[in-house]
Amino acid sequence: MLKRFWFRTRPGLGYGVTATSQEDAVGLLQSFGYPREGEELLEIIENINVAELDQKHLVPNAGVVVVRGVWFPRHGV
Repeated sequence: MLKRFWFRTRPGLGYGVTATSQEDAVGLLQSFGYPREGEELLEIIENINVAELDQKHLVPNAGVVVVRGVWFPRHGV
């Protein structure tokens, strides 16, 4: 079963990933070079409700959240 994860960072908006587990989500992020150097990971939110995220910038620029992958920033999903 897939879960949506939100990685809250400072600085930055954060990262959105859909994966089978937190470990899977971290691996997907790392495969794209995230978190970037200088970014601090503040929190990992499991089963994030997309309605809770920024509706003016983040959601319109996100990829598909129902398939496995990094959806914010958008990477092929």
